[in-house]
Amino acid sequence: MENTTTPVWKHSLIFGLYLGIALIIFSLLIYLLDMMTVSWVGYISYLLILAGVIFSSINYRDRHLNGFISYGQSLSAGFLTGLFAGILSAIFTYIFVTIMGEQYMQELLVAAEENIINSRPDITDEELDLAMGFTKNMMRPGWMSLMGFLGTAFFSLVFALIASIFIKKEDQNNLSETAV
Repeated sequence: MENTTTPVWKHSLIFGLYLGIALIIFSLLIYLLDMMTVSWVGYISYLLILAGVIFSSINYRDRHLNGFISYGQSLSAGFLTGLFAGILSAIFTYIFVTIMGEQYMQELLVAAEENIINSRPDITDEELDLAMGFTKNMMRPGWMSLMGFLGTAFFSLVFALIASIFIKKEDQNNLSETAV
C-alpha cells in the first residue's frame, strides 16, 4: 500500500516560513532593545534554528509519515526548513539594512571596532585600519544578506545532520518484511 504524503519541500516551506518569521522577530527585538552589539545574544538565533530544524523533522515524521522517518528524510526536512528560513531572513536583512542606512551601519562599525580592540589590545593603527576597511566592505546590505543566508543554511545542515540521528525512526514491520 503506497502512502501519499505531503512532499518534504512543501512541509519545509511552511516550517521555514515559521522559523524565518521567528528569526525576523528576534532580530527586531535585538534592534529595539539596543542589543545588537551584545555578543552572546547571537547564540539565541542558533537555538531558534536548532529548535526549528528539530520541530520540523519531528512534525514531518509524526504527521505525514505515520510516525516513521529515515535519516535522509529527517535530514531533508530539517535542512530545507533552515534553507527557506534563511531566504526569508536574508530578504529581511537586505530591506532592513537598506532602510536603516547609515546610522545603523555606523553603530555596527563602532561595535566592530570596539570588539577588535578588546580582543587585541596590542593591535597597531595600521592593522586596525586594515581590519576596519575589510569590515566596512562586508557591511553592505548584499553581503550581510548573503552571509546571513549562508550562515543559516550551514547551521541548519549541521543541526539537521546531528538531530536526524535521534529523530529517525524506522518502521520495524517494513524492515522485517523486506528481509524475508
